[in-house]
Amino acid sequence: MAKPQRYFGSAVSSMDAKNRINIPAKFRSRFPVSADGKVLVYVMPGPDFRHLEVFDSEGGERRIDELTGAEGLPDAQQRSRQYLLSLVEQVEMDAQGRILLPRQHVEYAKLRGDVIVSGAGDHLQICDPDEARTENVPVNLEKMDPAQIAEIFNGANPKQE
Repeated sequence: MAKPQRYFGSAVSSMDAKNRINIPAKFRSRFPVSADGKVLVYVMPGPDFRHLEVFDSEGGERRIDELTGAEGLPDAQQRSRQYLLSLVEQVEMDAQGRILLPRQHVEYAKLRGDVIVSGAGDHLQICDPDEARTENVPVNLEKMDPAQIAEIFNGANPKQE
C-alpha cells in the first residue's frame, strides 16, 4: 500500500465571487491524478474552529471510513456521524487548479476574499485569516513560541530510553 500524501506549509489564496479558490501550486502538485486525468478532492467542515478540510481522494475515503464507524454505535452518535457525512462533498479540481467550495461550507467557515490554505498532515485546512487570529491558529511563525515548538516536536518524537 502506498504511503499517504503529506501536506505541510501554508499560503494565502483568494476566493472568487463563485466560491472558487485556487489551491496553491505547492499543494496542488501533491494531489493524485486519476487514470482519466481528474483530480478529485473531498471538502468537509473542520472541527475545533471554523475552517474547511480538503482531502485528496485516498485521504477522503479514509476519513469517510472513520466517520462511518463500527456497527452498534449509540443512536445519537451514529446520527451525528451520518449528519457529518451528509456534509462531505466531492469536488473536481479544474485545469487552473481551482476547487468550487459549496455555499454552506463557505458560510460555515466564514470565508470571504483572502483565505489561508495550510497543510495539516494528511489534508489541507482552509480558513479565514480573522478566524485564524481569533482562534489562535498558528498560521505564521510570529505566533509560535520556541517552547511551544519544542513541546510539539518532543510530543511527536518522544525520547527512547
